[in-house]
Amino acid sequence: MSPKKQSTAARKARAAAREGAKYTEALRSASPDPDAPDWDDLVVSALSAVVAKHGVVPVTVIWNEDARHSMVQRDNGVRWGVAEPAADGVVIREVRNDVGVVAKGTRVPVPHRLADGRVEVASLWPVVWCSNDEPFWRYVHNGWSVEQPGSFPAALDPMCPSPDLPYEVRVYSVPDGIAGEDHTGGAPSWWTRAWCDRLDKAVLLADTAVAHRLSAPERPAGGDCGNVCAEVFEHSTSDLGTLPRRVHRADAHPDRPAVPHRPSDTWPKGRPASTEPTPEPTWFQGEKHPPTYDLRVWSEADGWMTLGWIVGGRGSAGIAAALLRVGTGGPFPFAETWGPRHPDAWNYDWTQEGRELMDRHPDEPYAESTVRYDEKRRQETADLAAALAARSGGALTTEQAAARIEAGGQKYRDFLRVGQICIMDALNEKRLAAEGDERLRMREALDALENHHQVDDWVSELTAAHMASDPRDGHYTAGARRWRRRALQEYLSPGRDVDGVDGLTA
Repeated sequence: MSPKKQSTAARKARAAAREGAKYTEALRSASPDPDAPDWDDLVVSALSAVVAKHGVVPVTVIWNEDARHSMVQRDNGVRWGVAEPAADGVVIREVRNDVGVVAKGTRVPVPHRLADGRVEVASLWPVVWCSNDEPFWRYVHNGWSVEQPGSFPAALDPMCPSPDLPYEVRVYSVPDGIAGEDHTGGAPSWWTRAWCDRLDKAVLLADTAVAHRLSAPERPAGGDCGNVCAEVFEHSTSDLGTLPRRVHRADAHPDRPAVPHRPSDTWPKGRPASTEPTPEPTWFQGEKHPPTYDLRVWSEADGWMTLGWIVGGRGSAGIAAALLRVGTGGPFPFAETWGPRHPDAWNYDWTQEGRELMDRHPDEPYAESTVRYDEKRRQETADLAAALAARSGGALTTEQAAARIEAGGQKYRDFLRVGQICIMDALNEKRLAAEGDERLRMREALDALENHHQVDDWVSELTAAHMASDPRDGHYTAGARRWRRRALQEYLSPGRDVDGVDGLTA
């Protein structure tokens, strides 16, 4: 920045630095004191009279196309500006970004009308912003609208993603601290937090979003921060051209407490077992980013139910659970986050195959997870013994199969795992070449195989055909091929003969 474009405070600070003073301290002392702003009383009085009469402020914007220097600003329409009060309204001068445009500590008068008609004057940081999605100027200090100070500006209504989810939960969030003065980046914005199938669920999510803070503010913004307002809108699911109507609003109390936290080593007794995931709603055609994460809550009266489909993914669902005070005095003692399953994400293949459990709320302590994993291993052994007995053709009972697993130890388990992998190879080869329902059918067969050792007849036939034509067999020695086929035989049809079975023969 050239010396001509620098603020007066910056030039004074540089002059002091040349004389030996520290630049940052000199800049701080050269900046205006927010507790004693140097305002023009005539301008404040005239602007207060405008607000008292109309409740709104005329806004004039001096645009600066050269200020939109970044690709982000060009793509999403983010505009930064500095508000300057005048006798007949507010003048906004567009600037390059939120940092360094005015001296730290600068405050401007913002008259606003109270509910009883009286006018008060607030002292706010002058930086304002708007975007294509939220095309109304607002002060980054506390989120107030520039045109209607004292209230929050509206945002453009999102499109309803599903005919099954008509209720939208929308939250107005003000960052902890002031953009451009304390930090850079975050600014007050509306965010759609969830979509619900029932009004009572949406109202509960909205009320709990503003009832508590996630944590105590570290850098108070000269006013409230965090989720300061939540609204519920009802969307038309038959005519997407119809504007939604607001059916509920909840405002945050400035002195609301932070959410309580359960000690990390406390075991919440009585956590119920998970049930089958809630099927995804039917998304409208063309919906590119549906809210595919759902927050499921549990109560003794209703059991498991999906409270809402959360926008923002896994982290946002966890925040919603924390604000609901799940397990810490809220209406639900337990909750779960479920999301889309992408088994081949490691290979940059984002094809969804069903749903999976992402998080448990409240978090599992070590003792609880240890018990759960031990029980899972015991159940896996029981499922394996039952599956081997069922496929043995009467050669083994469940008790005999369990005794064989115990006698063979880890070597026998590893041998059975080789046979299981042969089946998995066949299913995965078919799955990756299939699409739609056929691919999902293969995924369900894989889940039954890996989770419960269940193998349908068509899976056995598919595996036999795969083993007969697998080109990778050419890389194995003859002994290795016989060993793999013996492992598959032991897994699919165990008999009394244990010759060549690892762990059971010398």
